[in-house]
Amino acid sequence: MLETCLTRHARNRITARSVPAGVIDIILTYGESRRGRDGARKHALSGDSLRQIRQVFGREIAKAFGNYRTAYVVEAEGRIITVAYSRQPLFS
Repeated sequence: MLETCLTRHARNRITARSVPAGVIDIILTYGESRRGRDGARKHALSGDSLRQIRQVFGREIAKAFGNYRTAYVVEAEGRIITVAYSRQPLFS
């Protein structure tokens, strides 16, 4: 399902930046989102997101996803535009 909503640019960025598809799904499912430029939305994991993941999946899984706190997904009009990393987590 994820594959059908990716732009070509997003597919290239996912490969170049080595972000697993499962991480993108978790960010979209459990992460927070904020409005970005031109109507796009940025999705990223927050501390609250990781607590929720820990409750659902357990401590070890949450710890593994903690490594992706700086990853974010940009989505617009139901399509994933890009996936990237920031220098620090986008959301507390």
